[in-house]
Amino acid sequence: MRVYLEFGRKSFQKMLQYRTANLAGMATNLFFGAVRVLIFTAFYQASTAKQPLSLHQVATYVWLSQSFLMVIRMWGRPEVSDTIRDGSVAMQLTKPVDFQFYWLADEFGKSTYFLLMRALPSLLFSIFLFRIMIPADPLTWLAFLTGILLAVVLNQSYIVAAFSSTFWTLDATGVGGFCFALQTFFSGFVVPIALWPDWLQQIASRLPFEGMINFPFSIYLGEVTGVDILVGFGKQILWIAFFVCIGRWGIRRGLTKLVLQGG
Repeated sequence: MRVYLEFGRKSFQKMLQYRTANLAGMATNLFFGAVRVLIFTAFYQASTAKQPLSLHQVATYVWLSQSFLMVIRMWGRPEVSDTIRDGSVAMQLTKPVDFQFYWLADEFGKSTYFLLMRALPSLLFSIFLFRIMIPADPLTWLAFLTGILLAVVLNQSYIVAAFSSTFWTLDATGVGGFCFALQTFFSGFVVPIALWPDWLQQIASRLPFEGMINFPFSIYLGEVTGVDILVGFGKQILWIAFFVCIGRWGIRRGLTKLVLQGG
């Protein structure tokens, strides 16, 4: 365990070198957050139907998604694919560490950096400027942060499983693009799942992507409470186990292809 904590610490220290880039990224997140809120505001003003979420809740959801986007780190980890494509994965596999745990530790280092340096400042900005919702119950905060933690692990497990296809394709751009398109839509990042048609909500509830964005943010909004929170945690853990197994299978089967490609 100590070696993985050290990997996470090194990853965090590495990210500290990119403070200017982080400020630029935070400004971009805030800009698109404002644009998205304005779009939803126009929608609510034009709509005559009663919506399952209030405009205040949707605005809060949008700012949460913008603030925690880089903490959960959706849309891929090309580093995983790059190490397989250039053969440097062979060096990693000779080290006395687990390949998947190494990338998870590296991810936690980066996620911790983005939590402190981007998510919290962005969240404070949106609280004071846009008056987003703030849960009063400490247990809600605990459940929300637990959901975010599991979302980080779920996202990373999904990415490693997706990019293990590089052993066969050499370039996972196509596979990655398809996987991340599914992830972006069905996670509820673009539009909260509560606003979807019932039949589409049923599909999303059976997929792993809801646990990456919609589920933890619904806890924050108070839309998921009590036993439903525990059920959601269970779904996240089951999908994590599934993608870890898929990733291990892909890596194990891909090692023979790595020898052929590198030899």
